[in-house]
Amino acid sequence: MRETDALDDYLSEERNHPFEWSSRRNGDCQLFLAGWVERIGWPGAGLPWRNRYSNENEARILLGERGGAVSAWCDLLGPPRMGSAARRGDVGQMAVDGWHLGMICTGTMWVIRAGEGGIRFVRPRTEIIVWDVGFS
Repeated sequence: MRETDALDDYLSEERNHPFEWSSRRNGDCQLFLAGWVERIGWPGAGLPWRNRYSNENEARILLGERGGAVSAWCDLLGPPRMGSAARRGDVGQMAVDGWHLGMICTGTMWVIRAGEGGIRFVRPRTEIIVWDVGFS
C-alpha cells in the first residue's frame, strides 16, 4: 500500500465541498483544477476565475472570452501532453454537452467536482485532453 500524498490530502479536503459557481473555494470543475495546481506549485492559477462569475451563464461568458477552457488552461500550463497516458496528479478536460469538464487523474481513475456530493471518481470512455503538472 502506498503512502498518502498531496493529492490524497487535496481530495480528502474537497470531498465535502459541494459544487458552487466561482468562490474563494474550489467549488466548480475549473476551480477544482486551479486549487490543485496552486497547491503543487502554480501560484495564482485561479486568480483569473475566482469571484468573477456566479452562475453557469456568467461562467460560459468568461470562458468564451478566454477561448474556452482548453485555451485557458493552455495559457496557464502550456500545450497539453500528447500521445501518452495520464499519470497521477495530471489535470484534464473532457468535452461534455458543449462544455469542458475539468478533472484530476488519480493514476487509475479521474476525479470530478460533483454536485452536492463534493467529488466523484469516474472512468470516462471518451478522450481527455491532459496536462502534466509535474506532480508524479
